Amino acid sequence: MTPEKRIQRALDQGTAIHPQYRKEFSNGVSFAWSRVPWTLGCCSMWTEEARKTHYKTLCAVDNRLVLAGEHASYVGCWQEEAILSALDAVTRLHKRALGAA
Repeated sequence: MTPEKRIQRALDQGTAIHPQYRKEFSNGVSFAWSRVPWTLGCCSMWTEEARKTHYKTLCAVDNRLVLAGEHASYVGCWQEEAILSALDAVTRLHKRALGAA
């Protein structure tokens, strides 16, 4: 779809849940992440073997660095999991800063 068609599709879907959605919409942007070189998609796709080998390391706190996002969760391609991953990462980092971990 073109960016304009993707925005219209999002408006159609949003209106199905929230009738006022289209009326309250002022502008939007749409980006096809799957068309960006080196990205090749918008979310992670773990194999069981890759998760078993790399997931714990990906989610570990490394000094003051901690990663978060849907790629650092058990349910990829889902915005809620990105948020839950961020909350978990911040909580673990905070505990570490307090010396509790």
